Amino acid sequence: MTIKYDSLVLEKLNYNSYLKVPQLLDLQELISDPQHHDEMFFIIIHQASELWFKNILHESDKVVEAFHTPSVSRALKGFKRITAIMDLMVKQINLLSTLTPVEFAGFRDNLNPASGFQSVQFREIEFKFGVRDAFFLKFFESKPEVAEKLEKIRSLPSVYDEFWKCLALLGHKLPSEFMNRDYTESHSMNEELVEVLRSIYTHPGEDYHLCLLFEAMMDFDEKFSLFRSTHMLMVERTIGHKKGTGGSAGYKFLQSRASLKYFPEIWEVRNHIGSGNYGG
Repeated sequence: MTIKYDSLVLEKLNYNSYLKVPQLLDLQELISDPQHHDEMFFIIIHQASELWFKNILHESDKVVEAFHTPSVSRALKGFKRITAIMDLMVKQINLLSTLTPVEFAGFRDNLNPASGFQSVQFREIEFKFGVRDAFFLKFFESKPEVAEKLEKIRSLPSVYDEFWKCLALLGHKLPSEFMNRDYTESHSMNEELVEVLRSIYTHPGEDYHLCLLFEAMMDFDEKFSLFRSTHMLMVERTIGHKKGTGGSAGYKFLQSRASLKYFPEIWEVRNHIGSGNYGG
């Protein structure tokens, strides 16, 4: 009976059918003519990035659920996973650095006007974690369904907003004006929130698990910053300071975004712990 069942399973489901491997391997369509060897490499890295972006968005929903519960341990686990994904994505960017300027130039002109600037999922991630520049919405005006989706994300509390609401649920007092803020705007530094973090860090008591969560969030933000800066340097070494294929300023645009932080108070609180008076 078991053998018959196993045979049935093997006939209906296997590795290739479950993962749609044949369909997946048909998605790499080179447009260079004659076909350039390195274009396949370029496509695969970017397709893989979009899959990881999808997973980051998927995991961030779970983190928000954990904040609602509230469950600090589950939120911490979620951040550990998305940080590990970002670590992998930094390595993927480094793979692109194996393209010499001549190799990339061999097929780059064929990509115009396509650009990573147009990645919907990357913009979803930025909006979801609290960087909500309305400027980027205009690039999706030709796709109303995409623009509507981004507007909806932008109107809801970010992952960082949900984090602060979680602290409030756990009994930590937060400024009322912050709790009622306009979610369509990017988060701005709030010194009162810095003081909440400083108090927990310096007198954790039974809240030490929160300190671990703060550090896990810091790990993610740090890794995302590394992703931005690694991307910026990879662009500079492959195309210099030329404009991007989608019309962006290329390296200069990426440079302007390299210092962005999703969780500014978790960074700022470092300036408020310890004396820092070491002379000199």
